[in-house]
Amino acid sequence: MKLISIPLIEIKKKVWSLSIFLITFSLIGIIISTFYPSIKKPINLGMDYVGGNEIRLERICNIDCSTITSDKLISDLRIINKENNLVNNIRFQIQNNNSLISIRTPFLSIDSSEKLINDINKIAGPINFDSKISRSIGPKLGRDLLINGGISLFVSLIAISFYISIRFDKKFSLLALSALFHDLLIVFGIFSWLGIIFSIEVNSLFAVALLTIAGYSVNDTVVIFDRIRENRKSNDNLNFNQVIEISVNESLRRTLFTSLTTIIPLLTLIIFGSYSLYWFSIALVLGILIGSYSSILLAPSLLINEDKSNNYENK
Repeated sequence: MKLISIPLIEIKKKVWSLSIFLITFSLIGIIISTFYPSIKKPINLGMDYVGGNEIRLERICNIDCSTITSDKLISDLRIINKENNLVNNIRFQIQNNNSLISIRTPFLSIDSSEKLINDINKIAGPINFDSKISRSIGPKLGRDLLINGGISLFVSLIAISFYISIRFDKKFSLLALSALFHDLLIVFGIFSWLGIIFSIEVNSLFAVALLTIAGYSVNDTVVIFDRIRENRKSNDNLNFNQVIEISVNESLRRTLFTSLTTIIPLLTLIIFGSYSLYWFSIALVLGILIGSYSSILLAPSLLINEDKSNNYENK
């Protein structure tokens, strides 16, 4: 089966324009998130990183649960709970068609936690107390997780940079790393927007997703750059730009099929998996799509016009 050939030389400016748009969109999201009153960070960090209590309550509904909103819950809670400082720092998420209430609070004593649950039962009940799930993470552990996640990502990027600098010459290495940071920045920026618009929080699995995306993106880019080097050696009659376009199209089928077979199990996790893996799977799907785009189109297009002669020196 032959896939459609991509006229990379002709569309390179469109590719660059799309990447500039995506990067700008991501940076705007990161900036807005940093100054957003309820977040004040480049991305909306979950309890894994900031500590606190998380309680999940399931409502008992005959057919469909009545509609509730976070604002209504907070306003009703202020009426029956006199601890205004606590109420002001509670964050609600309504999930599963109003049947599941997710509550994020600062640290609470057992008595305060039970009182809060009973108050919510009066407002949005009846609550299935047997299905209650609660957990807590200390602020020190949260900071340690955040620092360790950042260190892991930094070390992995340094290792990838070292590997690429050995595998390719400086020009290829720089462009491969640029494509990698392009992918990570866009995924990070999209989740900044999700935190602003939908209050989506990232947990420790998000750091795992970024590490996975980094490895996947570099792998695809290395495959295509290797094909460019091989074709350059065996096609002395073609200029360098033509070699790039031919190499991309020769690698296209392999890259797309690899991405597709990776996305399929992730889609099953999104549809049938638990909520704890939902946004992790979304992050991976976004990373694979953006990584495939950057490997097939962006990184090779950045090589175009770099050298039009037939004497490009390969390592």
